[in-house]
Amino acid sequence: MTDTQTSAASSAASSAAGRLGARERAVLERLLPGLDEKLAAHSLAELEKRGGPAIPAFREAGGAGLLVPAEHDGLGAEPLDAVRVQRALAMRSPSLAVAAMMHQLSLATFTEYLTEHCAPDAFEWILLKSIAGEKQLVASASAEAKRGASMLAPTMRARRDGTNFIISGSKKPCSLSASMDWFTASVLVEGDEKYDGHLAMALIPAATEGLVRRPFWESEVLAGAESDEVVLEDLVLDESLMVFTDQRPGTQMDTLQVRGWTWFELLAAASYVGVASTLVAKAMASPRVSRAEVGALLVKLESAMGAVENVARDMTASIEDPGDQLARSLLARFQVQESVMEVSTAASELAGGISFIRDTEVGYLLQATRALAFHPPARAKALPALAGYFLGEDLDTTVY
Repeated sequence: MTDTQTSAASSAASSAAGRLGARERAVLERLLPGLDEKLAAHSLAELEKRGGPAIPAFREAGGAGLLVPAEHDGLGAEPLDAVRVQRALAMRSPSLAVAAMMHQLSLATFTEYLTEHCAPDAFEWILLKSIAGEKQLVASASAEAKRGASMLAPTMRARRDGTNFIISGSKKPCSLSASMDWFTASVLVEGDEKYDGHLAMALIPAATEGLVRRPFWESEVLAGAESDEVVLEDLVLDESLMVFTDQRPGTQMDTLQVRGWTWFELLAAASYVGVASTLVAKAMASPRVSRAEVGALLVKLESAMGAVENVARDMTASIEDPGDQLARSLLARFQVQESVMEVSTAASELAGGISFIRDTEVGYLLQATRALAFHPPARAKALPALAGYFLGEDLDTTVY
């Protein structure tokens, strides 16, 4: 099919979907007016390619400030609205949802830290305000893909040198690598009297000398998320742009990390519900698919999204037990992981073999739904930890 034919097929599917995703699109329109319309004007192939229009449209619409508090020039979106926005974005462009998810993870974690540790007029709040006001995008390097080792043990090292830190290491893959204005990296501190051997977060302007981008992502699936390698080569960073913690590698997460990863699991899960939603919309548009078959898909899909939304509501209502919220976010994430695989496979089959052959979006979206399984933590590690938690133990956060 040509891009024009594919775009027309997508529009037909959206029309047939009726209320599917309508609530999420309404939230997106309220918070980022005009973005959905701009995305809908492009084919999926255009939105998913490297250098496509999706990320620029997100930036221009003010997506950078979605989770920044209103008093600091942001939109102050609550977790429930945030996950609904993620689903709506993913229904238009899975790559954009992945890129936006990593930006929002950085902003949510940074905001949580500032709320807990900094006065309202602290320099760090000014930085956050500028990110929202100037529509700057933030890439996150808070986890490393390392087989058989903790994903939270940083490969980057920050060595004190007077009032500066010299940072070296790499992150791959790193979403938003081409479009980022800031790069946030988890680093291991060395040579510092107080924080030697501790974890810290480095806030690095993307234009800093010593920050190098290298090709990494070879798959066409989710290529628009710009997930390439970012290398720091003896980069010099002022200590004012370092956020220090009392945590050491290999230990249980502190409250800030627990909250950050709760955000991550919910944003990721909602994103992949969105990808599967587009496949369900295509099945709904097929005259060969019965209402009973559509209903069976919707039961699984909307129940999975409901589990995500329930945890998001709890995050807004209370932060008295962040460990419990992380555990429940993991329950929701793995329910979504199972449901999305089942629903996307069934929806593709219902759409029919000719649809799979002629509509290139079907095969692409089916592949994209599988990527949730590659996000941390690994299922094999997480499930025993969840069992232990509900048996009365503390949640083992070293599974990340």
